Amino acid sequence: MNLLIQMAWRNIWRSPWRSGVVVGAMALGVWAGVFMMGLAQGVNDARTAAALDDYVGHAQITDSNFVANQDVQALLAQPAPWTAALDAHPEVESWSERLVLMAVLQAGAASAPVQILAVDPERESRVFTAPRNVVVGELSSEGITLGQKLADQLGAGLGDRVVLSFQDVRGEIHTVLFSVEGIYDGVSNLIEGVQVYAPLAALAPEVLGGDSLAMARGAVHQIHFRVRNLDSLDATVAAVQGAVADPGSAIVRTWRGISPDLSYADEVLAQSLLLFMAVILFAMAFGILNTMLMAILERTRELGMLMAIGLTRRKVFRLVVWETLLLSFAGMPIGLLLGHITIAVTSRTGITIDGVDKGLAEFGLQSTIYPVSVPEYYLPIAVLVAVLGLLSSLYPARKALKLNPIESMRVL
Repeated sequence: MNLLIQMAWRNIWRSPWRSGVVVGAMALGVWAGVFMMGLAQGVNDARTAAALDDYVGHAQITDSNFVANQDVQALLAQPAPWTAALDAHPEVESWSERLVLMAVLQAGAASAPVQILAVDPERESRVFTAPRNVVVGELSSEGITLGQKLADQLGAGLGDRVVLSFQDVRGEIHTVLFSVEGIYDGVSNLIEGVQVYAPLAALAPEVLGGDSLAMARGAVHQIHFRVRNLDSLDATVAAVQGAVADPGSAIVRTWRGISPDLSYADEVLAQSLLLFMAVILFAMAFGILNTMLMAILERTRELGMLMAIGLTRRKVFRLVVWETLLLSFAGMPIGLLLGHITIAVTSRTGITIDGVDKGLAEFGLQSTIYPVSVPEYYLPIAVLVAVLGLLSSLYPARKALKLNPIESMRVL
């Protein structure tokens, strides 16, 4: 076996220019694949991070009925035990209570359907980035704060009077006059177009419909919280749940449960990246196959002599297979190394992609992308190289098996 491998390695470099081109092409293909995988992973990670920071959060406590149908009556009736559990856990960084309701916002003659988030400005700013991205005015405890996209749509500006119309927990319609105290920007356009912040203290009496018990208990629809380390999120959620003696119909969901599409996107991306890499390597395999066919054609006389002096057809087959595998694997480590180095450099400097600012802004992303190293894909890449190398060796090896030793030695 060792002798066959040594012969195979020596044989592939008998035509160094041709083999060098194939090895270089393989290295280039692996480098391009690894880098594109890192770039795509960087975009996906940035999108997930932006979603968690802008509107999803790390985890959420809410009533199961509110999750099912967004019913304004499905309140978290006793939030105090939950906030106490959050305050007591060292991994919980911050939390914020919310009343959430659908409403119609009217500014002059223009109107739009919106989602109202009634929050405590200070607490909300500790959990989400959108309240911190106020570019005009401030997230106020007196008035409302709009997204830039919604403000442009309604023609509303700082200090303008707007009217909110919504239904309270008793089914009655309320109309409340507010002034625009702030406009936020720099988050997802999807959020900026519908999400409006209002002061919890001012809106709670209207939403709760004068329910003195709900008011006394500080009933809300949601409590969002951030953890210090996302890797410990599941353990933190379990601990918070266990700390509340009587959760009732309340549930705690991590960001994967709040926004399953983000988790699903991770799974789809992993499969897509490996498929993309397989396509690149498949193209490289044709180059290797062509090289080996040319090598066998040039070495017809030599292979015939080897078989004539006792090298079995089985060993000739294995020799060609080894040559093909070595040629396949020669470029792989070079490509992996170059790809890893490229990602390491660009992950610090970033890559600015001009002309896609608006498209990325729809997801709250900037035009500068920071690739992410994905070493967990390196082993699958090696397996793909091995499989494709083996498959590309079968046809040339079979051609070698069909050689007639006597006729082969007559070839000039």
